[in-house]
Amino acid sequence: MRRVSVVIFLIFSFTYSSGLLGARLPQNISVADLRVLVKTLAFGNTTKVMRSAEAYPVYPGLRVSVETSLVRSGELSEIGNGTASLPVVIPSPRLTLTKGLGMGLEAAMNISTQQLINTISTFGLLGKWTLIDEQDSFATSAIFTSYTSLNGFSDNFRGSNFEAGFVASQDYVRIKPYVGMGLLLASGTVPRSICVESQQSTIFSPHLFLGAEIELPMNITFQMDFTDWIPTGSLALGYKF
Repeated sequence: MRRVSVVIFLIFSFTYSSGLLGARLPQNISVADLRVLVKTLAFGNTTKVMRSAEAYPVYPGLRVSVETSLVRSGELSEIGNGTASLPVVIPSPRLTLTKGLGMGLEAAMNISTQQLINTISTFGLLGKWTLIDEQDSFATSAIFTSYTSLNGFSDNFRGSNFEAGFVASQDYVRIKPYVGMGLLLASGTVPRSICVESQQSTIFSPHLFLGAEIELPMNITFQMDFTDWIPTGSLALGYKF
């Protein structure tokens, strides 16, 4: 089961990433185009909760998972001089470690590299604090904050994201649906060769998301995100210890 799941995930990631081997961003983009670029790449690749609101215990309290976000390239192929070479969907596979710290606290770290596939690489940190348990209320509730550093397309895009928000979930034993909202501050920088007018753009936007954590022999999580109404889908496959 474990080997089959890993093989499926790798095939899934590399099938969608094959078009990225020669991927490139457009040239001569305007300030408005730069905002579209930041919305698509920074929003789509921010560190995501990918978890119910409940916290893992201190021991062993560890989950190791492989996660990928699927970001629609949307208008990126049409902006600037139209020379972009991008697939319809841009994947961003990464390794995520999640650890319970006790007292309702939980920390997660994700990392990916451009050496895996020519896509956005990330380094992200997330902290979550469970405030209310559903035994005492309608749902388990938590607040979270995260930071993400992004780099991609041969260093032609660099960005960073900061987010704070809340998440609520209910526990149905094997499945734990959750919903949340955050406020996301995203910034992106490109070289002068791509955008002469301005090389940096910063955008502040609400971020809505919903998902489900399914606990089988393998831990599976699906999440849909809407930032500035741009949809992003994410999938995580992992194991809890």
